Amino acid sequence: MDYVTIRGEAEAKYEERRSVFIASVKGIENFDEGMEFVKRVSKTYSDATHNCYAILTRSGEQKFSDAGEPQGTAGTPILTVLKRTLLTDVACVITRYFGGIKLGASGLVSAYSKATSLGIECAEKVLKRECVRYETEVSYSDYPILTTLVSKKGGLVSNVAYHEGVTVFHSIPVLESEAFENAVKESFGGKRLPKQVGTGYETFPYEEKQQ
Repeated sequence: MDYVTIRGEAEAKYEERRSVFIASVKGIENFDEGMEFVKRVSKTYSDATHNCYAILTRSGEQKFSDAGEPQGTAGTPILTVLKRTLLTDVACVITRYFGGIKLGASGLVSAYSKATSLGIECAEKVLKRECVRYETEVSYSDYPILTTLVSKKGGLVSNVAYHEGVTVFHSIPVLESEAFENAVKESFGGKRLPKQVGTGYETFPYEEKQQ
């Protein structure tokens, strides 16, 4: 199943009544990587008043913390925003430097929600799509034909090895894999057959309209 996450890391700042909120977000591979990110950010901003966070993974693991803020005013709003934006495999830490003015429970929920949204807006969203991975050997003259077929089926070329011919390493979305194999057979008269070498998730550009 396709899912949306974040490429790399991003950071954004938000100020509310003299309190400064720093949103740090990261795309992760698993829950443990999310916890390591939380620890790293918390160490970077160890002088902050609070380092609240939420982690959300495809496997269903999730964790959030108010980190000393009133219960339900920080960790839960962060997690709620992550879910609302349909992100997964993501960790978000909101660092707060208290500015001397209390925000109240509703003010905190609003501030942590806004900071999380800003962090996500500053991040690069990507689409992760389950693909079949292939190695296909073709001649130099057939290479453009193959890459065109890969593109038409929504696939990606990850690497190319040049020798007496060309070996193309590429991935095709699972739902298009059978059609792709048939197209290759038809285009090359059965002389060029894509070799399956595994499956996995590949990274594609993401557009908001895909939601």
